[in-house]
Amino acid sequence: YSPNNHSPSSSMSVFNKSKTDFSVCRVCSVPTSHIHYGVVSCSSCKMFFQRNAHLGREHGRCRFNDDCEVNINTRHVCLHCRLKKCFASGMQMSHFRSSRGNQTKTSRKRKMASTTSNDRQLTIQLPTINLLRSDNSSLNSAQWILIANLIHSYDESRLLAAARRLMNENNISQVEQIRDPTVVRDFLKQTYETTGKYLHANHDFLILPPDDRFVLLRHAAENVQCLSTIFIWNQSKLYTHRSFMKTCNYLYGEQLVNMVRHAMKFIDPDLVLVKLAASLFAFSNSLLIVRPNYTMNSSSISTIFRIQSSYAEVTWKYLVYRYGYYQAVLRFNNLIQCLMTATNITSKSLNAHIHTNDMESLVEQTEISLFLDDIEQINSDVV
Repeated sequence: YSPNNHSPSSSMSVFNKSKTDFSVCRVCSVPTSHIHYGVVSCSSCKMFFQRNAHLGREHGRCRFNDDCEVNINTRHVCLHCRLKKCFASGMQMSHFRSSRGNQTKTSRKRKMASTTSNDRQLTIQLPTINLLRSDNSSLNSAQWILIANLIHSYDESRLLAAARRLMNENNISQVEQIRDPTVVRDFLKQTYETTGKYLHANHDFLILPPDDRFVLLRHAAENVQCLSTIFIWNQSKLYTHRSFMKTCNYLYGEQLVNMVRHAMKFIDPDLVLVKLAASLFAFSNSLLIVRPNYTMNSSSISTIFRIQSSYAEVTWKYLVYRYGYYQAVLRFNNLIQCLMTATNITSKSLNAHIHTNDMESLVEQTEISLFLDDIEQINSDVV
């Protein structure tokens, strides 16, 4: 799965990125300015390495002379040589959890993440899935890989950092009202950016035909953004600050804010489970209930159901493995209640014009990004 590193520009400030000097990917020579797993590399090679590094550099077999040229046109031809070149360029599996951005930025994120006990708890929870070698769960290797991919698709780190900055820099707990509502709007738009990156990173959306994919993206964006808001408010304790709540009431309406606060009591402290829930919610079949005017091909509906079923299966197996059957039942039941409450929130949020405008921009940009991915894949297949 690949994060959105090439989204087109938009009026939404949340998608604006600073310009940097460009270098080239050490694997396929595509222009890029990002460092992934310790090496300057493009998003495509980053995600290729993320999905295949655990197989080892000698995995597979080259059909040619074991020394294939790897560039933008040939990188999809020989997986063996591409993976070998990833390792040869210096990519390291030890950098998996710090691959986003350069190492300096990552170090700052880690320092910020250690400022609260809640963030330390999240850091502890993530390694529980790195048990591929000798686990006694009912999850097979493909399902463990699916869990890892879904977890990497949703990156909450910048959102948590934005919440802390909002509390610390603006000292909002000491005032009755934030004078500039754009401060809160900028934070809330960070939830849209996180959602947009998830939508682009989950390649299961590409399985659907373009028309049906756009319909699902609109629904999935609402769902993932809603769950992000519930999680971040609960995790960062923003709901305890009266000034923040007042500003949100002003922007989105008191009823919607109260519904989000109510949903927080169902959110699970296990970050892995929250990330899996985001994917479950993204491919929710409530789409045609919430939006009865939307239509979708029956085969696409079946595909969505199959994808969500696979997500539900790995979520349940993860819970059983992590907590045992009794706790798994309780937590899965709580998860269902959380998603049902979030469904009500997304339905009500359709009346919040500020929110719907932001969502339209988000979906439009994501669809363009996925369309560009389609073109790249077609070109690579032709070659």
